[in-house]
Amino acid sequence: MNDSWCQGYKVVHQFSKEVNERLRGSLKLFSIYGIPVDINPTWLIAVVIITWSLSTGAYPAFFQMWSPQQYWIAGIITTFLLFASVLAHELGHSFAALAQGLKVRGITLLLFGGVSRIQGKATRPRNEFLIAFAGPAVSLIIGLVLIVWWIKFHPSHEYMVTPLHGIIFFTGWMNILVAGFNLLPGYPMDGGRVLRSVVWGFTGNTRFASKVALRVGRVVFYLLIGWGVWQIFNGDVIGGIWIGLIAWFLMSSARNEQEEQDNSVVIEQDRLGFEIRNIITPMPPMIEHDQLISDILIDLELTQLMGSIPVSKDGELRGFITGADLERIPLEQRRELAIGKITRSESLRFCSRFDSGRDVLHAMDKYGVMQLVVMDDGYVFGIVTREGVTKAVQEFPYTTDISQPTDQM
Repeated sequence: MNDSWCQGYKVVHQFSKEVNERLRGSLKLFSIYGIPVDINPTWLIAVVIITWSLSTGAYPAFFQMWSPQQYWIAGIITTFLLFASVLAHELGHSFAALAQGLKVRGITLLLFGGVSRIQGKATRPRNEFLIAFAGPAVSLIIGLVLIVWWIKFHPSHEYMVTPLHGIIFFTGWMNILVAGFNLLPGYPMDGGRVLRSVVWGFTGNTRFASKVALRVGRVVFYLLIGWGVWQIFNGDVIGGIWIGLIAWFLMSSARNEQEEQDNSVVIEQDRLGFEIRNIITPMPPMIEHDQLISDILIDLELTQLMGSIPVSKDGELRGFITGADLERIPLEQRRELAIGKITRSESLRFCSRFDSGRDVLHAMDKYGVMQLVVMDDGYVFGIVTREGVTKAVQEFPYTTDISQPTDQM
């Protein structure tokens, strides 16, 4: 018995590796806002299984007044809408990553859902949380909108329910299930990444956070396998096998990721070990503390508002604000409030041009700032920003591919 389980694990483990290796060989469909969308041949397996399950099982069980042709039409349409929803889910991850300054190499649809190939890693717990949660949030919104439509507009009599109503009903519930399933705390699923970001935020230790997420994920995946076996014994053979395969595949993917993390510890340390003197940017033009916020928003260019804005008093630097700080001020207060009133003195922090990327990121996290003033021997060389450090990490010359898939559905 143990030998068969070990052999089965090896098969799935090898299969997950082959899927990861063949992502590059997927067929490109199109691009959305510059993000390539590919389809892996394994996706066709999922199309057949899901369509067959819906057309011969789910739809006949819920809606018994349709013809066989209607069941199959509804099953096919629902399957493709599900994968469109999975694409929307992955776009949620991708757009969130782009908003954090990361690059997205593409999205691939495959057997167990989809994967966003994000280049680089989040440098803050909050960023990782937003990227991980964005996908399930999109699925949940789609699902709730469709279910609310169904509740409000579906016919009161069963014989009046058309395939269109059924498609909306099932697509809505399947999106909610996708959101809920992905939020299970099983790394490398979305919920596992959310858990990792929370532990990282509380402890400040990414390695410890990864270990916690991986161990909790292992428990979750064993429970899913047990649920799949229970489903089989209760007559749902296809559903049980499908659940078990997904759990086993994700567990194998988690082990692959753990191996990659263990092998990349030294590289990861090196990537943040560079001296920041090569990424120093000139000090932006300073703004006097008595200028009104409304005038600043008019005078400054968009590129300046996207970065750190130094605030001075009588020519002396007093702190920094960001465009986001200004935008949060209510419109009615902008004509009366001076920029000095919202500038925190704690935002003025210093570092040396010989500090490492790791040191400055730690300082930014500690003080809650987006930039540090680079000063040595009383001379100000400029500033270093979180965006600059992140970009330097992404362009680290000793790694050719530091992509991280976000999830498997």
